[in-house]
Amino acid sequence: MMKKTKGFTLIETIVALFLFSIIIACLFSVLATARSSWTSSSSQLNVQQEARRGLSAMVREMRQANLSGIIGVPANGADYNSITFQIPASITAGGTTWSSNIQYSLGGLNGTQLLKTQDASQRVLANNISAVTFNRTVLAPSTINISVTTQKNTFPGFSIIQSNITLNSEVKVRN
Repeated sequence: MMKKTKGFTLIETIVALFLFSIIIACLFSVLATARSSWTSSSSQLNVQQEARRGLSAMVREMRQANLSGIIGVPANGADYNSITFQIPASITAGGTTWSSNIQYSLGGLNGTQLLKTQDASQRVLANNISAVTFNRTVLAPSTINISVTTQKNTFPGFSIIQSNITLNSEVKVRN
C-alpha cells in the first residue's frame, strides 16, 4: 500500500512559477506604458502652460501700447521675432506720459526663453520657447498677430517624446 504524501511536485512548482512570472511581466509592461504616458502628458501640459503664461503677459501689455510707438514690426504683413513699444505710465489732464521702451524677444538660456526687456533689465516670461513671431498688416495696422511655439523633449525610458505647442493671439492696440 502506498502512502499518500502532501505537497507539490517539482513540475507543479515550476509551472506555477512560470505562470506567476508571465503575470508579473505583463503588469510591469502595463506600468511602464502608463508611466511613459504620464510623463508625456505632463510634459505636454507643462509646455502648454509655458506658452499660455508668456502669451498672456504679452497680450495684457500690448493692448495698452501706443500705436505710433511700435518699433520693429511695421505694418507690412512680414513676421518679426521681436517687438518694441510703449505703454501709458500716467495719464493726467496735461496728457499721457509714456513708459520707457518695452521689448519682447527670444533669448536667455540657450535662446529658449521669452524675455521682456525694459530699462536695461530683463525678466523671463516663459521657458522652452522655440519661436515667437509678431506681425501687422496694412489693412489692420492696429492689430498685432502673435505666435508662440514651445518645444520640450522628454526621455521616459529609452525613447524621446517631443512636445510642441503653438499658440496664436491677435491683439488690438487701444492707444
